[in-house]
Amino acid sequence: MNIHTFISNYQEAFGMQAELPIAFWYSNEAAAPTEKVNGCLFKCMRLVRDGKIISLSNETITCGGGKFYTGFTDMPERVPGFVSLKEKYKKTPEMVLDFIQEIQVPRADKAYLHFARIDQISSFDQIEGILFLATPDMLSGLVTWAYFDNNAFDAVSAPFGSGCCSVVTQAILENRKHGKRTFLGFFDPSVRPYFEENILSFTIPMSRFKEMYHTMRNSCLFDTHAWGKIKERLKLCPPAKTVIQNPAPLSFPIFPDILLREITLKDAAAIYHAIDSHRDYLRTWLPFVDKLHSVADEESFLKSVLSVPQEQYEPIFGIWNDRNELCGLIGFHFSDFANHRTEIGYWLLPEYQHRGIMTASVRRLCQWLVNEKDIKRIQIRCATGNAASNGIPIRLGFHHEGTEQAGELLASGEFTDIHVYSILKEKVLATMQ
Repeated sequence: MNIHTFISNYQEAFGMQAELPIAFWYSNEAAAPTEKVNGCLFKCMRLVRDGKIISLSNETITCGGGKFYTGFTDMPERVPGFVSLKEKYKKTPEMVLDFIQEIQVPRADKAYLHFARIDQISSFDQIEGILFLATPDMLSGLVTWAYFDNNAFDAVSAPFGSGCCSVVTQAILENRKHGKRTFLGFFDPSVRPYFEENILSFTIPMSRFKEMYHTMRNSCLFDTHAWGKIKERLKLCPPAKTVIQNPAPLSFPIFPDILLREITLKDAAAIYHAIDSHRDYLRTWLPFVDKLHSVADEESFLKSVLSVPQEQYEPIFGIWNDRNELCGLIGFHFSDFANHRTEIGYWLLPEYQHRGIMTASVRRLCQWLVNEKDIKRIQIRCATGNAASNGIPIRLGFHHEGTEQAGELLASGEFTDIHVYSILKEKVLATMQ
């Protein structure tokens, strides 16, 4: 099987405008650095759709169900109750337990689960499955193709389960028994906010894809009048990639000449040029700088931030001077809103340092977090050698909780220890108002 041949056939069948499918596989080596994903693991799928490779692990997946269905952990005790009593996807927790017992989710025997658009991989070797993000018209072709040489009633199946279960778990199980089923998914309401309203998943496990690869050109997808009409419609209505954007960006004055303003997609160029013009300085403590090569890279990152549901949105603020020039960024990541906690990260260009700008910015956002977002705990992590960064939580009265040994890999190739600071809502209200 040849990837380039398949891509050529796929684009001929579905049109050049069709979004390429996504491959996923396990290995013991990270294919790309990937930050922790808060909530549903499909939250970061926007990056994959834009051409990035992501490597997920037990450490970067925070959803307990996601960790379980991808094979990295046992089922958390709270899952049956959450699925039944909170999400009401099953009548009782016992039904959830019965389902989990029946499915027998396999444990991953490798450290990383990777996702990549198929034009970003070189071979189908080691691939577990191919994920299509499909509109109804696309599903018409994919499903009919799956039935072309398979009369089984379950040749296309839509079993109950989360998004990660219908995509990853089912593919792994099918591969282990050399099965021929394909899977419809994304019926789970919890995964739907991360994709367009007209998108469902269609997953072909590799055990089945090895057969379907060879039947594609013989199926209805080529040289048939019926599919030709659908193909013409696909050309007229390509799948949209929407970005959910706050209509009114938040802003906070810090100093007479300094303003915090919430970042929007149109700020991508300003952010990129600020980083690019200070690349040597910033890369010392910010490893992502070496992976930022264009405005498009920054746009892809911002899309991934801005496209999440409002209840999971983590705002990023630009620090702007009175000439509307970007001085730095400050924002939130690794948030756990269910437990009322978040982490603040920041960077400031060297010409704006030693003026108290970042200290004042952190103070203002701490006030906003506890007053408007009901955050209980705020955390800041700083490389031990970054004196300027460490000085900010110290000045603001954060508690030094300890030091993570080898907590981050720097662009230099060396690991640095990380100081961890925290402050609770009560202290913010007492000292920062």
